[in-house]
Amino acid sequence: MFIWVGADVDSQLGEIKELTKKVEDEIGFDHSNFTLPLHISLKMSFPVDNKISGEVIDFLLELYKTFKPFYVRIKGIEYLGNIAWIRMCESEELNSINDKLNTKLSEKYGIGIHPYDCDYQFHTTLFMDDDAERVGAAYEAVKCAPLPEKLLINKLVVGTSETGELGSYKVVKSIELKDQLI
Repeated sequence: MFIWVGADVDSQLGEIKELTKKVEDEIGFDHSNFTLPLHISLKMSFPVDNKISGEVIDFLLELYKTFKPFYVRIKGIEYLGNIAWIRMCESEELNSINDKLNTKLSEKYGIGIHPYDCDYQFHTTLFMDDDAERVGAAYEAVKCAPLPEKLLINKLVVGTSETGELGSYKVVKSIELKDQLI
């Protein structure tokens, strides 16, 4: 089984989500980006033995309880070949969560750190496809769409997939962050 972790920002991006869905349908992507809520991934998805997947998910939820809500500023919409995304500005809080997830999962379960986990390019994917021209056309259709200045990070989610393939993940657990904003 594969596990994915993220911050759910779907409800804050309604206008761009509606436009992105429309463009995705018009252009005809092989895989929809909307099998999950719009989100900021906090670590690359990772495989775990099915025998301990429930334990790992419970561990993640307990770790999530140690985080407080915070805001992250949006940098803008970017196109990078086979992906178009909403890029977030540099965020100490996102970096810290990513580092803590990497460290704790490695220590407790031996889960490796993917090179992207050290890259700190936090984003919300709008389009992803093997065909860069298709993604480029989609980017052109949404690049000037209005976005909020910042997003509230107050709901963290865990998703799973049997195969790890794009479009096969589903959210299985979520938690609302408590306490005061940072």
